[in-house]
Amino acid sequence: MSDNNDFDVIIVGLGPVGAMLANLLGRLHLKVLVLEKNKEVHPSPRAIHFDGEVMRIFQNAGLDGKIRKIARPTHKGMHFIGANNKTLLVRKGVKGIGDQGWENNWYFFQPDLERELRFGLQQYPNVTVRLGEEVVYVANSGLQIQVKTMSECNENKSHYMGNWLVGCDGAKSLVSKNVSTDVEDLGLDEKWLVIDLKIREGSKRAANLADYTIQHCKPERPMTQCYISPLRRRWEIMVFPDDHTDEMIQEQFIWFILNPWLGPEDAVIERAQIYTFHSILKRQWKNGRIVLAGDSAHQSPPFLGQGLCAGLRDVSALAWRLSLVVEGRASSRTINSYEHERKSHVRKFIELAISCGEIIKSGNSSLITNYFKHDHKEEKAVFDFPKPQLGSGDWIFGDPPLGQICPQFVDSDHSLSDNYALYQFILFLNLKLKRKLCEKSLKIIQDWDIIVVEAAEAAKTWLHSIGSSAALVRPDRYLYGVAKNPQEVFLVLSHFQRSMNEV
Repeated sequence: MSDNNDFDVIIVGLGPVGAMLANLLGRLHLKVLVLEKNKEVHPSPRAIHFDGEVMRIFQNAGLDGKIRKIARPTHKGMHFIGANNKTLLVRKGVKGIGDQGWENNWYFFQPDLERELRFGLQQYPNVTVRLGEEVVYVANSGLQIQVKTMSECNENKSHYMGNWLVGCDGAKSLVSKNVSTDVEDLGLDEKWLVIDLKIREGSKRAANLADYTIQHCKPERPMTQCYISPLRRRWEIMVFPDDHTDEMIQEQFIWFILNPWLGPEDAVIERAQIYTFHSILKRQWKNGRIVLAGDSAHQSPPFLGQGLCAGLRDVSALAWRLSLVVEGRASSRTINSYEHERKSHVRKFIELAISCGEIIKSGNSSLITNYFKHDHKEEKAVFDFPKPQLGSGDWIFGDPPLGQICPQFVDSDHSLSDNYALYQFILFLNLKLKRKLCEKSLKIIQDWDIIVVEAAEAAKTWLHSIGSSAALVRPDRYLYGVAKNPQEVFLVLSHFQRSMNEV
């Protein structure tokens, strides 16, 4: 096998998750192959929302400037509306910049996002993309992975070898079948009609619709109404057992059910499709040198808009690990810790999405009091996206807030702290502590390319709030360790180094 067909990492799937992983690995100088069975970007919208943490991932890949041009930030949250148009529950919005250094919520058109992610790959000569090649065979032989593909145009077969294979090929993943078919079902399995609309220019009815997402919590016909942009809207409508799905995707039914809001004179139907919403976690995300990410590993109902976010968090947590392992600087146990950490984290979001779904389907206010904090001043319950603790792994040194997402600090000149070390380890220190580091600490910092950043005012305030003077932050921006003095800094760094080297 020639070196031209031999790669550090092979990625199957060039949707947003696979493309994001390829961008991060390209930035880390690995030799990467991406295989995608389709030749063109999928033309229909699917995911429509990402959060501030995900925008931070785009930033760390150097893509934030492009992404913010094709996405719309919003601070208006999500409103759960019950009988008599009463607001039962609100997912909070935050005006301005949130604790991730970006607005907390963004809406977008997925084909635009995919094009930007693919364009970003063009800057990396170490990343090869093969479009129109479908993976038909995977051999997990221990030290290397063998992959065979079939080209749709001429039926030629191609063969590739890789040190690692990552399945980002979605809910019907072929790669995942080489890991495990065993799943944990968290209990939601429902059909919903998804309708995407392009708004006609000058539609007054469309202009008068709410400019935020509404969950219509009505048992007689639960539905979600999404405001993507002035040009695009989405409705998700629950399908009942006695519904005729072939009739539901027809224009007559669609305009009948959307009549309270819009008609054919207001919009064009871009897509109408029946989806089955699942709540699934694969029990195993890794087998030998094959790893899963995104929908290949887990599926969430869309009631929080967190499905894509979870997949992008996966690859942000995985890319730096793969780099360290491929370079021989860390043992493969590092990849095991990826599965343990991410599985626990994504479960929290899936469980919350299921809770939201129960409220949407029932309109039952007693469920709300069970799940969410009640704001007595506003006479409604409110919630925000959780910040779950990562599951147990080798890459966390201590109790919370360790293992939680670290804030991004905005300095007085409006610069963002991640920009000091995009997708690298950062050690925040106050100036006094920085001057007292021992030689052993300095050597670990140098050996592992940790970027030392003197904490500016915002970072110092945060360190003080958690009773520390230093913090080691991972490339995925989760907090690894904190310290109060030079001796504790050395303990954190030593633990970090041992974790890398343990077999």
